[in-house]
Amino acid sequence: MLNSTRILIADDHQVVVGGIRSVLKEFPDFEVVGEASNGRDAVKLAKELRVDIVIMDISMPGLNGIDATLQLKKKCPNTRVIIFTMYSDKEYLLDLLRAGISAYVLKEDPISDLILALKAVRSGGTYFSTMSPQALFEQMRKREQAEPVLNGFDELTLREREVLQLLAEGNNVKEMAAKLGISPKTVECHKYSVMSKLNVRSVAELTKIAIKKKLTTA
Repeated sequence: MLNSTRILIADDHQVVVGGIRSVLKEFPDFEVVGEASNGRDAVKLAKELRVDIVIMDISMPGLNGIDATLQLKKKCPNTRVIIFTMYSDKEYLLDLLRAGISAYVLKEDPISDLILALKAVRSGGTYFSTMSPQALFEQMRKREQAEPVLNGFDELTLREREVLQLLAEGNNVKEMAAKLGISPKTVECHKYSVMSKLNVRSVAELTKIAIKKKLTTA
């Protein structure tokens, strides 16, 4: 096992985690060294366990897979991320590509696709089981013509995206301050900055955007 690839599974559904673990037992060159049920723990464990690859879901509580990937690639640039998700919406792939993922596999695809992705990523390659270059170019063109309210989303900082997700999940200012390790006053500043950039006036409107961007399913 000295040359095995160290893998972290980040998914809030234990059935999925168990299924991946079970399949990977047949491949001794892949070693699952940890699990995380939310994005924040995924970033922390990936660094602590010095993993080679993270198999990451998109929709997770506290910190979604897109923002977890952004944070992870800043802290562990050599760790590769495979998105394993139920979401087939092509527009989210662009956000994930910008975040630095190496592969994208749908949960409805054959599990053999995930194995192919792991092998490709381990060798320094990429794998996108449902996407063609033409589809990506088309989505990039559509993104350039997107509505201003969603363009404002691209201007959000990582911290503001965290605040947006926590707000959409129903956390109050004090709860967010405790989870993020910052003061309530700072949370308020981030909250109003988010509302300004997205040009909205209520948490309900923020929640709609967070759901549309797959930051949360709240």
